[in-house]
Amino acid sequence: MTHSGRWLLAPWDALGAVLVLSFVGLLAWHLLARAPEGPAADALLLDPSTEVQLGDEWLGLYFRGDRVGLVHIHKSAREGSGYRYDLRTRLRLSAFGTQAPMDMRVGADLSPGLALEHFDFSVEAGPARLIGQGTVDDRTVRLRLSTGGEAFDKTLQLDQPPVLRAQLGPLLSRRALTPGARFSFTAFDPLSQSDQRIDVEVIGPDTVIVFGREVPAIHLRQTISGLVLDGWINGRGEMLRQELGLGLVAVRETREEARFGLLPTAGSEGANLIRATQVAVGGLPPSLRDVDRLALRVSGVDLSDFALADRRQQFADAVLSVAREPVGPGLSLPVTTGAPPESLASDALIQASHPRIRTTAKVAIGHARDTVTAARRLKDWVHHRLEQTAVPGVPSALETLDARVGDCNEHSTLFAALARSVGIPTRIVVGLVYADGRFGYHAWNEVLAADGWLSVDATWNQMPVDVGHLAMLRGGLSEQARLLPLMGRLQLTVVP
Repeated sequence: MTHSGRWLLAPWDALGAVLVLSFVGLLAWHLLARAPEGPAADALLLDPSTEVQLGDEWLGLYFRGDRVGLVHIHKSAREGSGYRYDLRTRLRLSAFGTQAPMDMRVGADLSPGLALEHFDFSVEAGPARLIGQGTVDDRTVRLRLSTGGEAFDKTLQLDQPPVLRAQLGPLLSRRALTPGARFSFTAFDPLSQSDQRIDVEVIGPDTVIVFGREVPAIHLRQTISGLVLDGWINGRGEMLRQELGLGLVAVRETREEARFGLLPTAGSEGANLIRATQVAVGGLPPSLRDVDRLALRVSGVDLSDFALADRRQQFADAVLSVAREPVGPGLSLPVTTGAPPESLASDALIQASHPRIRTTAKVAIGHARDTVTAARRLKDWVHHRLEQTAVPGVPSALETLDARVGDCNEHSTLFAALARSVGIPTRIVVGLVYADGRFGYHAWNEVLAADGWLSVDATWNQMPVDVGHLAMLRGGLSEQARLLPLMGRLQLTVVP
């Protein structure tokens, strides 16, 4: 039996909401400005003034020419002083013939000088919901994330006062946007709880079609996590068109036009990002489960920043060689020394210290006394109790334990929480996996054994994993964003 593509990791899961919230923020190249609809909107787009105004903006989201959602931006004055900035993104994703809607909200309270004072956000997709809020005091961020009915608090000390991506438009529009000018911002991502650098280059004057007419624009090029994205703004910094990568584009529209994209009968079935990012490879059987070695030539991307070599992979002269690793003895449970602290840590999404997670894990492993035996039992437990369904959004171990559904990101997140809760050092691996002539993005796990890290895939019920699993990186949402530049560009060829 071969594994179908329905078990491959969707790009929105590989990157978590980091990817989608990046899209939202990168749409916001504008001042806090009023944007009336109809004929008045046409006149305003042509107005070269830079006066600060308040109101609404609407953008339609398109995937390869078909409507798949919208972005609504509302800007208002706060009582007293400062501004309130609200963005809502609604996106119809498609996976394996079914639609997977995603609803995201981001809000920010800004000072009169556009300094971030408070932010809140939510991501809803299928059975999963993640909400969060934070307060900012200079370089200190106090963050609260709520998921699975539990709240998790954390205080972060940053190198500089944080900026949300949604603030970049107001900040950028106060600069001189002359051709060749370059700017850099450090944007804070509350989901990954990390800073990310965003570089902006002004390409120069251009024109785009908005509201059925050609309007003057400024062409910008943004680089985030290695992904290069082009956007076009007017003189006030309002977004007119933004290319988002993977075939997604945001276009300035009227409210009626943008909302049409939410109708079930409008446009396509949704944005099929899974199909858009799969890599076709010829010369291989439908399954690699019984293959001991595989060599692939990599092209189309620069992998110099990826640590690809490990106990099952070697990378040299653009050739990635993979061999199935042996299964040695496990370490005695619980492991308390000699493992990276993060491999045993509990956090807002991998809630390893939660009583329900611990109780479930103890029942699942029974009387297992070592990391390998216990990991194998946890792998079996997760594989047989979770319904394999594409679920966009941010994976949460507690949410998954309750819902009992998910794709490989939910499988790997729940497995990590269960394993860590009983003292098994565990990390999440993200890369590609092969099935039926194609490689697709996927997530699995590694646990620490006596002779090193051992691969485990609860989604595919493999331990160790087959040679069709290509590990690209290890880590959480902030690390997974590094996959963005590979998607749609990576090419693989079998080496005899």
